[in-house]
Amino acid sequence: MAKDDLISLYEYKKKDISNALVVTGFPTIGIVGTIASRFVINALSLETIGAFFSDYFQPVTIISKGVPLPPVRIYAGDKKCGPDGRCEQIIVITSEFMPVPTIVRPLANKIIDWCEKKNCEFIVAIEGFNSGKEEDVPLYGIASTEKAKNFLKKYDVEIMQEGMVGGISGVLLYEGKQKGFNVICLLAGTHMEYPDAKAAAKILEVVNKMLPDIEIDPEPLYKEAEIIEQQLKKFMKESQPQKQVIPEAKIMYR
Repeated sequence: MAKDDLISLYEYKKKDISNALVVTGFPTIGIVGTIASRFVINALSLETIGAFFSDYFQPVTIISKGVPLPPVRIYAGDKKCGPDGRCEQIIVITSEFMPVPTIVRPLANKIIDWCEKKNCEFIVAIEGFNSGKEEDVPLYGIASTEKAKNFLKKYDVEIMQEGMVGGISGVLLYEGKQKGFNVICLLAGTHMEYPDAKAAAKILEVVNKMLPDIEIDPEPLYKEAEIIEQQLKKFMKESQPQKQVIPEAKIMYR
């Protein structure tokens, strides 16, 4: 089976998302990506415009406001234009589960290919990293292209010089470099043991600066951090992923 056959994409609604900023959030360390994504979706009332499907995703449906949804979803807002005529738009790709390692690269490539096809400008992957029990939340960024790196510097994000980024975000970074697509990863220091809404809010402060006309105010996330963390702890406990194995011989990588 070719890698392109492992992931399918279904668009519920055709929408012009050219030059959009695409945020990806998956549940890695501190579940920072999922927390931040959910907050943005709710705060901006984004609509579901599509989803990714695979036989190797966890066999679950996410129930939101009484509606069953697939595990990996795409949300979009409308374009917001400022007085200078510059328009901004945010897209969110998120999930409450982490795909098995063998499917991560095909999914990351499918995301980049879709973003290229839609002429999106940047992918911003949201991640956490273990920083122990520091009181302050450290934040770093890494970029796949010079354009993306300069974009980070514009917002005074400290560039990570040495380290490692795993999961979807890590693959998006190196595949973005290979393909010449602008991928940024924002990493906030967090605890490994529990969901960290404060780290998610720290990252959204930067995303808010990147999209001034859209106005993502992370302050409520700081205030609701404890409630959100308890809700996600309960959800993650109830939806422990089942072990899945994909025969390696069926997957063809480049």
